Amino acid sequence: MATKESFEQDGAWIRSSNGYKVRALGRSGMEYVSGTLKLRLDTEALATPAFVLNPRTLPDDIRDRVISDVTRAWQWSGFEVQVVGPFDWDSVAIRPPKD
Repeated sequence: MATKESFEQDGAWIRSSNGYKVRALGRSGMEYVSGTLKLRLDTEALATPAFVLNPRTLPDDIRDRVISDVTRAWQWSGFEVQVVGPFDWDSVAIRPPKD
C-alpha cells in the first residue's frame, strides 16, 4: 500500500515526504531539488497566489515528473500552478521566425 505524500514548510523550501523540495526565487525562477538532481525552473509569480511554469527547458525524460511534483507542492501551499504549453502559431497573425 502506497504512503500518502505529505509536505512541510522549511523556511523558503516546501519539502515532500517523497524526497524532493522546491522553493521560489523571488518573482521569477524556482529551484527544484530531488536527490542529486538540481534544477532552476523558468517560472513567474502572478498577482494572484499562482505561478506560471514554462517547462520548455526541462529534459523530456523528467518533464512530467517535475511538473507534477512542483504542482502538488505549491497546491499544498495554497498556490495554483499554470503550465505553459507549446506556442500555437496558428492562433496569431504573425509568423514564426525562420530557423
